Amino acid sequence: MKQIAIGNTAEVYDYEEGKILKLFKSGYLVEDIHREFNNSALVNKLGIPSPKAYEILSDVMNGRTGIVYEKIDGHDLLQEVMANIQNREYVEKRLETLAAIHKDFINQRSTEPISYKDYLNYFGAPDVDSLPDGEFLCHGDFHFGNLLHSTQNPEKIYVIDFMNLCHGPKEYDVARAYILLTEDNLGADIDPVIKNILLQAKQESGKFYLNKMGYILKDIEQFIPAIEFCRGKEMLF
Repeated sequence: MKQIAIGNTAEVYDYEEGKILKLFKSGYLVEDIHREFNNSALVNKLGIPSPKAYEILSDVMNGRTGIVYEKIDGHDLLQEVMANIQNREYVEKRLETLAAIHKDFINQRSTEPISYKDYLNYFGAPDVDSLPDGEFLCHGDFHFGNLLHSTQNPEKIYVIDFMNLCHGPKEYDVARAYILLTEDNLGADIDPVIKNILLQAKQESGKFYLNKMGYILKDIEQFIPAIEFCRGKEMLF
């Protein structure tokens, strides 16, 4: 098999015609792989544009486990945004795309995936029990990098990566997306002047996104401390 991509938790290989194999690294928990497969199958069932999840393969390449997915030829929207980062009009159009797809996603109701509170509690986030419950589908990692623009069908954008899929209030997933848009993940070695410009652009993008989603910061602020706590833990993995 030919390797076509590599990430923190898995490598991606060409598999059969129209399929890829996401092969998880040794030591990755099998129950987490099954959860991702079940999450992907649920999203497929709900009709959300996403790569089809076909099957789980075990004992591949020295006992590793992987998921066979539909192969989507294309590139993520993050590449498009970064290539046009100085064109504010273009960036705002892509933020509108992000918001429109996210609205459709969180309008889905399902309590099949775990509760978002279980996810927050896994990382030991504070004051989780005081947060509201909800039964809406939450992606848990909604950002430009998880939107795949098909080259075969330029009008179609697929949502990917459902490891963090959960259910809860819509505002939780909006808060997660807002944090991902605005957080300082630029690195310490970047020029301070450039960093300040980029951070300001991130804040403007966050406000624009919230506006397109129909929310203001006050609507999501109760979720932000727990999410920021978890982000600090997530970055260690």
